[in-house]
Amino acid sequence: MTRLSILLAVPLLTGCAAPYGKARTALAEGRYEEATSRFEEILARDQDRLDALVGLGKARYKLGAFDDAIAVLARAAAQAPKSETARLYLGLSHLQKGEDGPAEEHLKALLGLAPHPRLAAQTNRALEVMRSDHLSKDVRAFIAASLEDEADWARELRRAAQYAYPPPPFYWYRPFGSCFTTRSGRLVCY
Repeated sequence: MTRLSILLAVPLLTGCAAPYGKARTALAEGRYEEATSRFEEILARDQDRLDALVGLGKARYKLGAFDDAIAVLARAAAQAPKSETARLYLGLSHLQKGEDGPAEEHLKALLGLAPHPRLAAQTNRALEVMRSDHLSKDVRAFIAASLEDEADWARELRRAAQYAYPPPPFYWYRPFGSCFTTRSGRLVCY
């Protein structure tokens, strides 16, 4: 492969990734209208792209368009039944609409996927509260927010674990006391 062909291929490859990256950034920064339109552009080119379906469903959920979120997330869950995010936001969308039966169904499906133990425990607590007599709109919003927070925490924990370095052998820092390895690989003792 020549140098010129490599230079010509780079914009083509980044052109495919850039729209999705911009959509994810907009979603992460809370610009949900922009994220929705960017995910819709991606899905116009590839209507079965799973990550764009889930992102669009999450953005619509954040905008309060629960019916639209359910429609998109149902497609994502049918395509990938083991998607924790699709199951979580399907359950939360139904919960926010006051549809306890479908909400419970999707949250139980989430538990069947063995999420992080803290998210699983919070989901079990949410299901117990949902089974009580009557839930106000505020209680539904609180349950949804607590489950979202736990899911975000578990996602951040997984991401941090990808960058963690294993500790050095114990004999390196035995005489110093407590030590840890930084991301750059340096040993810090105190």
